Amino acid sequence: KNPPWDGGFTWKRSKDGQPWISVSCQKNGAYIWYPCKEHPSDKADSADITITVPQPLVVASNGLLQSTYQTKDRWQTWHWKTKYPISSYNINFTAGNFIAVEKTGYILNNPLYMVYYVLPESQDGADALLREAEGYLNFYANHFGQYPWMDEKFGLVETPYWGMEHQTINAYGNKYKKTKLGYDFLMFHEMGHEWWGNYLSVADWADFWIHEGFDTYAEALFIEEKYGLSASRNFVEQRYKKNITNQWPVVPSRNSTTENKAGSDIYYKGAHILHTLRYLIGKDILEESLKEFLYMPKEWSKNQTSTEEFMSLIQMNSGKDLNWFFKQYLFKGQLPTLNIKTKNVKDKKFIDYWWEENGFFMPLEISFKSFDGIRERTLELNNSPKRIAIPASSEVSLDPNGWLLFQTKETSNF
Repeated sequence: KNPPWDGGFTWKRSKDGQPWISVSCQKNGAYIWYPCKEHPSDKADSADITITVPQPLVVASNGLLQSTYQTKDRWQTWHWKTKYPISSYNINFTAGNFIAVEKTGYILNNPLYMVYYVLPESQDGADALLREAEGYLNFYANHFGQYPWMDEKFGLVETPYWGMEHQTINAYGNKYKKTKLGYDFLMFHEMGHEWWGNYLSVADWADFWIHEGFDTYAEALFIEEKYGLSASRNFVEQRYKKNITNQWPVVPSRNSTTENKAGSDIYYKGAHILHTLRYLIGKDILEESLKEFLYMPKEWSKNQTSTEEFMSLIQMNSGKDLNWFFKQYLFKGQLPTLNIKTKNVKDKKFIDYWWEENGFFMPLEISFKSFDGIRERTLELNNSPKRIAIPASSEVSLDPNGWLLFQTKETSNF
């Protein structure tokens, strides 16, 4: 009813009356359409996909096309193969009366076969979409390393649902729509999963924020690089913070299912956790760590990982004990509470700040208008009150650069 969130086959027709068939199954599991071991830890080492459809339909699938052959009157079999490890929900096909719009792209100066399987009624705009995709691929490669499937392809296929990150053949149903800033959010996001989710995968659904949160964080980096820091901060405020619910932990208990109660928080709160990490350890250390995380040896085979491996890497590279940070933001649903106590004495205002949660040590940036202009300070806070004094007529701006997630509890004594 609502693909790709409701999994299964979607049966539509293109404008020429031909069948247009697609399948999506991330949430429900690939077992709904083919036999498999339905657990993220069981990643196939490769896949052959053989689909037979009536002519003139075209089948788009993972990896490279090996052959097509006619099996009987008006029926044709398409054989696709990927030689790379692949998660069960990423094995996919879409069939329709497609035109294959092709391009040789250059990713970090290396050639890549790019193709968009598009319906005739949508062909206008296909060439421009692939040019746009080439730019996005270079952004990801510059930040996170070379595109993982250079000797197969980057593929898009037009689907009757919005989109999904099927490996080397991303589902695309965005109809060339752009954000207010002017980029194709859907294509950018699903493409990012080729790094975060397809190449690097988790072995337990409890860690699924690594797929979605890391990919969503990349969008803020892209906006900062292309449109400036102010635009990126506005994006964090409007996209991340306004969509975070804080009802459930981002990382639930082990052996979880796809029914993660954190919902959209694995996207937006997960991304904001990385945003706050940048504040704590610096942009350079974070970006270097993200790239290392993709390619370092893992406890699991086939480049599968866990939240604990990421936590260990960040603490090793930063030289900081950040268990207090991860405990609060990943393993608890509620936000930390900043206590604020204000006391006015004549022409001065005395304000005490402290974190309510034991062992929480987040530094807090503030700004306020003083007698000699705007002042900015960073308060090293813990569970004990730290006092500042400002003019009675002044107001404090907490976290003016928008790095943190927290709630406040205020008391006054005038």
